Amino acid sequence: MTPNDFPSELLASYLSGEADGAQRRAVEAWAAEAPANADELRRMRAVWDLGGQAADLPEVDVDRAWAKLEGRIADAEGKGRVRTIGARSWTRWLSAAAMVALLVLAARWFFQPASSTYLAYAQPEQILLADSSRTVLFPGSELKETMGKQRAIRLQGRAYFEVRRDEQRPFTVDAGELQVTVLGTAFEVADYDTAAFATVRVRTGHVRVVAGTDTVELLAGDHLRYDKQRHLLERRPAPPMEVYGLRVLKFEGAPMAQVVEQLERLYQVRVTLGNERIAACRLTAEFNDEPIGNILEVIAETFGLTVTDTNGTFKLDGDGC
Repeated sequence: MTPNDFPSELLASYLSGEADGAQRRAVEAWAAEAPANADELRRMRAVWDLGGQAADLPEVDVDRAWAKLEGRIADAEGKGRVRTIGARSWTRWLSAAAMVALLVLAARWFFQPASSTYLAYAQPEQILLADSSRTVLFPGSELKETMGKQRAIRLQGRAYFEVRRDEQRPFTVDAGELQVTVLGTAFEVADYDTAAFATVRVRTGHVRVVAGTDTVELLAGDHLRYDKQRHLLERRPAPPMEVYGLRVLKFEGAPMAQVVEQLERLYQVRVTLGNERIAACRLTAEFNDEPIGNILEVIAETFGLTVTDTNGTFKLDGDGC
């Protein structure tokens, strides 16, 4: 029997201390059936104890009120009074049952996992999730997080995640036919409804991807593509140049001509190269949202170049590679 199925009347009697031996045994046997039942009973007891503050309120004289009502009924109908049996006790039991019902609803609302929904329209949105993980949600995407005993994300579109490690609570992204599970890592999932493929890219850590009956384990630098029509998971080679989130840049033997194009696009600046030899240099480096000036200084130091800034226009000059 699940927590939702158990009679509120028995819980009322048990928590109020008015249950007989058989009723107490029934409640305790139900709690022992499953951990969820035991957790539910503990939560009800905690909330019931908090509700004990109501005992400080003035008590209504139920017997007197009931007697007055009976008198009015008898006068109106010309009949003798109706004898009541244990009116106060019965009313108290009903009040306890009603309180349990309310507390059950309140506790289930209070202890249910917190959920939030985020949308990104024309611009990427940077989001701090309830577990302190961070994500960048890209335009045309929707993300719903549910944080409780499980860390569950439902994604439509594309998002980059930097997940806070928690070995007791895996972080799961449900994206269409893909389910991606991590403990703590940085990765991106893209699965737009109109796209023929869904993709997963791993920046750091370890990621498990499940599609139907297929499971693939990914490590840092791995790429995966899911063919929606063929229901097929395929490993793909990583390109020489990648962007994660907004400005996390990763270059693996990328030609400087392409590096400059990427920097100009992301930072909205002008970068020129002094000669064609520099354009042929190949860069291997990673930059985590660094200022453009710092990035160009690192590149200049790597290849023995100089960098100048003239009113926001940068120039890399030197002998090249």
